[in-house]
Amino acid sequence: MALTGREKATIFLSLLGADVSARVLRYLPDELADVIAAGINHLPTPSPDALAEIMAEYNSFLALPPPIERTEQIVYETAPAVARKNYAPLLYERPQLAAFIVSLLPADEREAALRAFPKNRAAIEELLTALKENDLQPKIAERLRQQYAGIIF
Repeated sequence: MALTGREKATIFLSLLGADVSARVLRYLPDELADVIAAGINHLPTPSPDALAEIMAEYNSFLALPPPIERTEQIVYETAPAVARKNYAPLLYERPQLAAFIVSLLPADEREAALRAFPKNRAAIEELLTALKENDLQPKIAERLRQQYAGIIF
């Protein structure tokens, strides 16, 4: 399977999560960051072959020695994993829309969502405090919940 460099970068950044990918995109030229961010927003689920190819290429750039084979297995008890939400689709939305969507989240998820906005977090927090109720709000909220179902909600 032959993937372009842009497709590989888009898939790899989507695997890293919103926080890390936002920090990486800050160091790219604006045009390239916009193209890759738009690709992340419209990324179909990559095939296992594509993921294997990308991870093999990533591992080829690492300067770490191969893992040591162990004969004994260590078992760690861990808390059940909590699925992290991906707030990357909101990174390139207007701050007003991002603030409205964040206001629809449960209170315990809002802080995590706000951390996904490194550049305009203060503006979004200000818009959240100034948010007022109106008659269209329930209809808009329902439509946004449908659009971002499985991604944010």
